[in-house]
Amino acid sequence: MAAEEEAAAPAPKRSASDEAAGPRSQKQARDSFCDGNAISHGDLISDLPDAILGTIISLLPIKDGARMQAIARRWCPLWRSSPLNLDVPYHLIDGVERLSAICRILSNHPGPACRFDVCLISLRSEKRHDEDTAQIEGWFHSRALDNLQELHISFMPWNTRKDCPLPLSVLRSASTLLLVSIGSCDFPREMAPSLSFPLLKQLKLWSVSISEDVFSRVLSSCHVLESLHLSRILEGSCLCISPPTLRIIVTLRLFEGKGKLVIKEAPHLERLLLHSPGLGVEAIQVVRAPKLEILGLLSPCVLQIQINNLVFQGLIPSSLENPIRSVKVLALQFCGPDLNAVLGILRCFPYLEKVYVIWDERVKAKMKNVCQYNPLDPIKCLESHLKVLVLKNYEGGEEEIDFVKFFVLNAKVVKEIKFALSKKIRINEKWMTDQLSLLKVENRSSQEAQLEFRSG
Repeated sequence: MAAEEEAAAPAPKRSASDEAAGPRSQKQARDSFCDGNAISHGDLISDLPDAILGTIISLLPIKDGARMQAIARRWCPLWRSSPLNLDVPYHLIDGVERLSAICRILSNHPGPACRFDVCLISLRSEKRHDEDTAQIEGWFHSRALDNLQELHISFMPWNTRKDCPLPLSVLRSASTLLLVSIGSCDFPREMAPSLSFPLLKQLKLWSVSISEDVFSRVLSSCHVLESLHLSRILEGSCLCISPPTLRIIVTLRLFEGKGKLVIKEAPHLERLLLHSPGLGVEAIQVVRAPKLEILGLLSPCVLQIQINNLVFQGLIPSSLENPIRSVKVLALQFCGPDLNAVLGILRCFPYLEKVYVIWDERVKAKMKNVCQYNPLDPIKCLESHLKVLVLKNYEGGEEEIDFVKFFVLNAKVVKEIKFALSKKIRINEKWMTDQLSLLKVENRSSQEAQLEFRSG
C-alpha cells in the first residue's frame, strides 16, 4: 500500500532557482560526459577503478571499445593500457597495409594481449616475400604479445604451402596459450624439444602440412588439452592420438588422400564428431573410451570402424557380443533408407537416447550382408531408452515412410520424431496430414510421441 501511495504522489515542484537555471544544454551535457564528470547523470561505470575499467574495455568488441573512447575521454588512456584484443579481418584493409597496420599496433601497445586473430594472410611473391615473412616473424617477438592467451592465424589457401611456413616465433607464447587455431601453412619441423603448452585447452589445425612425428610431439606437449579439431591434414596417412585429458575430438575431411585415425587410451573422451567421414578416412580405431557419449557420423564409406572391442566392416557389426553401453547420442549417414542396417547398428548401442539418421545421395557405398530384423529379438534401446529420432533430408517416399513407421510402431518410450525435410519438399497442411496417416500415428507405440516437420 505504501508503495502504491508513493507511486501516486505528485512529482516535486521545481524551485525558483531551478527554473532560473533553465534546461541544461546538450553541449554542456556532452562536454561533461566526455570530461568524465557524468557520474551524477548515471555514468557510474566511469567511477570504477582503472583496473576494472581496463578489464571491461578488454571484453568489449573492438568497434564498441573505439566508440567508447570517442565519447568518454576518461576511458582514452585506459584503452592503451587495457589488454589487447587484436582482430584484423582480411576484408577490411588491403593485404600489404594490413601487415603494416598490425606492426604499428603491436609497436604502440605495451601489452599484454589476450587475443590475436589474423586469418587469411596474403604473402607477396618473389622479392617481397621475404619482407612479408620477416614482418610476421617480428609480430610474435613484440612484448605486446607476451602472455598471449588466444591465437588464431592462417594464410590464404591459394598461396603454395611452401610459401607459407608457420614462423617459429608464433609458438613463443606457448606457455600461456589457452586456445590455438592454425591453418593453411607448413608446421615447423624444428620445434624445440622443450616446447610445452601447459595451459592449452583447445587446439584446431586445418589445411596444415604436419608430419606424424611433429603432430605427436605437439599433442604430447599439451598437458590439459580438452578439445581437438582436425581438418585436412596434408602430410602423412595415419594420425595417432593418445589423449589422457581430451573430452572432444572433431574431424572434417581428415586426410588429403586416404588415411587412418587411431585414438588410443582416451579415459575422458565424451564426444567423437566425425564430419564427412567418408572423405579422407578409410579406417577409424578407438582403442578405449569408457566415457564416450556422443558418436558420429558413422558411414559405410569408412571401411573399418572399431570402438573399444566393437568392430564394424562397412558399418555392419562383425559381432553383437561387445555392445557399447556409454553412448547416448549416435549419428548415422546412409545413401537412403536401410532399416535392417540401422537396426543392426542400434543393437550395438543398448542405451541410446537420441539417434540422427542422415540420408545423403552422395554416399555411394552400399551395404552388403545385412542381417534381417527378427521381431522375436527386441532391440533394447527401442524398448526402454530411445527418446528422440531425427531424420534429415526426408522426402516422404514409400521407403522412407516404411522406415519411420517402424519406429512409430516399435519405439516404446520415444517422445519426439523430428523430420528435417529435403529442399525438394514444399510443406503444407495437406502434405503433413497425408504423412501422418501413412505413418500410422494413431497406432504409435508411445503415446507421448510427437512428430515435427520442418524445412531442411
